[in-house]
Amino acid sequence: MGRMILCTGKYAKNPYYLENACTNVYCVEELCYLFASNPFIINGDIMDKKLARWLDEECGLSELGHQLLGLFNRGSQAGTFVGMILDYVNYCTPREKKKIEEILQSNVGLTDYEKKKKQADFLLKNRKLGQALEEYDNLCRELPDTESGLKPSIYHNMGTAYAGLFEFEMAAKYFKRAYDMSGEQESGIQYLTAQRLYLHENSYISFMAEHGEYLELSLLVEKRFEAAKGGFEAGQDNRMLTALKIYKEEGNVASYYEDIDKIISRKKEEYREMVEQ
Repeated sequence: MGRMILCTGKYAKNPYYLENACTNVYCVEELCYLFASNPFIINGDIMDKKLARWLDEECGLSELGHQLLGLFNRGSQAGTFVGMILDYVNYCTPREKKKIEEILQSNVGLTDYEKKKKQADFLLKNRKLGQALEEYDNLCRELPDTESGLKPSIYHNMGTAYAGLFEFEMAAKYFKRAYDMSGEQESGIQYLTAQRLYLHENSYISFMAEHGEYLELSLLVEKRFEAAKGGFEAGQDNRMLTALKIYKEEGNVASYYEDIDKIISRKKEEYREMVEQ
């Protein structure tokens, strides 16, 4: 069990929009969670007087708000600004805070483009797929030739985002770009996986017959499909579908459609969160 964190201040009526994470926060603990879970979003843009005033006026943390505003007159860095918030809430252990500081130090040597990629990676990791794609697309447009080494990873991650949105044809397109540029096995596996998911079975068989160079990768893809099938059969989703089948067979129509509606509503909400810009 994790350690207990006591709430500090109050829950805001009006959220603060944290642009680097593309999300709203309603209390200082949510803000600290974002800083601690992905320090890569901490940069100069975090130092915002509006954030200090929001903590004062919306969260009832006047002392913290005034302390943060004082940093602007002393030319402090973003790490100091965030550290003051974390210390005030006592959110992190000394070890966790040291890790954040180490990551911030490692960020010092990154180019602006590498930092932007890490921000997009954060959105992808947190299933903000539409926003991640927008960030990756903008980054690709900005990348100079000197930063072209980032492109294979960007394309692979764009493929991952499109696959998460069930747009497998687009996913295949970006996975192939990544594989052609890097030769990384994982990009090749994901390319064939996306192909297998959007092509009809006969079309996929024909595709493989024409592209013998992908034979070894295709065998790895099939192993993953078998493993995924086994995982699904042993998982909660399959048990839920089995229960629905029993409801239907027993003529329990009310329970059947009630659970169906719940599932559909939940999936719709999850999809809206993934595609929102």
